[in-house]
Amino acid sequence: MANYTLAPEDNYDVLIEGDLNDDEIETCHPYDAKVLLSRVVPRLFIPVLLAGLLGNVLTVLILAKHKGLRRTENVYFLNLAVSNLGFLLSLPLWAYTASHGGVLGSPACKTLVVFSSIGLYSEAFFNVLLTAQRYLVSCNMRRFPPTRTVRWNIASTVLAWGLATLVILPESVFYTPQTESQKYECFVSSPPFLPAEETFWKHFLTLKMNILGLLFPLCVLTFCYTRLRKTLSFRGRRYDPHKLVFAVVVVFLLMWGPYNIALFLSAFRERFSLHDCQSSYHLDRSVQIVRIVAATHCCVNPVLHAVLDTTFRRHLCRLCCLRGDSPLRGAEGSAQDASVEEHDDSTRV
Repeated sequence: MANYTLAPEDNYDVLIEGDLNDDEIETCHPYDAKVLLSRVVPRLFIPVLLAGLLGNVLTVLILAKHKGLRRTENVYFLNLAVSNLGFLLSLPLWAYTASHGGVLGSPACKTLVVFSSIGLYSEAFFNVLLTAQRYLVSCNMRRFPPTRTVRWNIASTVLAWGLATLVILPESVFYTPQTESQKYECFVSSPPFLPAEETFWKHFLTLKMNILGLLFPLCVLTFCYTRLRKTLSFRGRRYDPHKLVFAVVVVFLLMWGPYNIALFLSAFRERFSLHDCQSSYHLDRSVQIVRIVAATHCCVNPVLHAVLDTTFRRHLCRLCCLRGDSPLRGAEGSAQDASVEEHDDSTRV
């Protein structure tokens, strides 16, 4: 007791200050994404899955059977619906992973990563093709006979899917789930689908996603519609393909853009001096929130078709309301719709 009372007062103060610093370090906990994912993802993705499956299957049916695939936009819109269906296939695995704390076997986890990635990149590429095709048609730079148009549609579709497959090779080949407590943990939430300690892969895949999934479509959209801003008129037409293409691409960028930005800041947080406890916590939480929001985009395109395309809306009403139009009338209506849409292509904007 005597030794304690004789201890210098300044040394005693230094000891308390050191203890406080240790307490502050201990109270800085990283953001636990499992809590948010387990609460939100299983409840949200069930209605998103049902709505996305119904909407995209109806879109494929209407485009392939009723509107036809003679127009290049319809071919690309059909492939966008297929891309969304591919992304939708990953949602049940993601919901299962979130509800079970990230535990998922290696083959199933790799399947989840592949479907998510190929759905995202193929949609980005077809959005670029849609924008470029509208620009070429508006400038009268693309006038192919029907046979060459079919060949171009097939070649561009194969090219887009081939590029999307090549782009996701790093995720599909090199990805392996981490093991914790003798269990595979599928960290779909950790950007971008690779262990956090793999700094090179984290930076590489983040830049790849930002360039191909955000900057590339954004630059093409900005270039094309800036060049056409004086000639485009969105009024006075029953069906204007420019409206639909512009809306589809812009909504895609608006819903996936925040995730790409948050992912970029999270991956390069040291470069932006965002590696302190509070900044890291908010960054990790933001990545999870905007990722969930972006994943719901797979059920939005059918709504845009129904709102902006009167021909699509009419066919949708016939399918949903089961109105029995005569075959002759249906054929005449389809022919009229095709002639109107062909007129839109052949008319200088």
